[in-house]
Amino acid sequence: MKLFGKATAAASGALLIWGAALAPAGAVTNVGGTQLATPYVAAFAPIFGSGFPRTGTMNLVINDGTISGTYSGTSVGPDLLDNRIVPVTGTVSGNERYVQLFIGGLVTLRGTMHDDGTISGTAQERGRLYEFKAAPHLSR
Repeated sequence: MKLFGKATAAASGALLIWGAALAPAGAVTNVGGTQLATPYVAAFAPIFGSGFPRTGTMNLVINDGTISGTYSGTSVGPDLLDNRIVPVTGTVSGNERYVQLFIGGLVTLRGTMHDDGTISGTAQERGRLYEFKAAPHLSR
């Protein structure tokens, strides 16, 4: 009987941890509130030579110049990030809103954040260059 009780407790604990991982992402702000992630739709178009266009979704929290969140590839063609959820980290700085993003340790991006929240620039993955654009996907 003790073995069954321990197994039930372990399963309950695992379920609790799994449930917490599925909770909506948020980040603590400096003003004491919680800021929910903004969903983005992202697209990569090859600049030179062969390559496949890529698409994905991001959920980003931008707080005091720091960007954090997740990316998941949704491409039809070959994409190492397809159907995976990987971390996104980065910064946005200056009046010109210069953005640097690091996506899953595989993609780097340098660009600009526009007034409407759109991020555009050049991305690099394993030596290949892509034109990058991500737009907030806000429900209406």
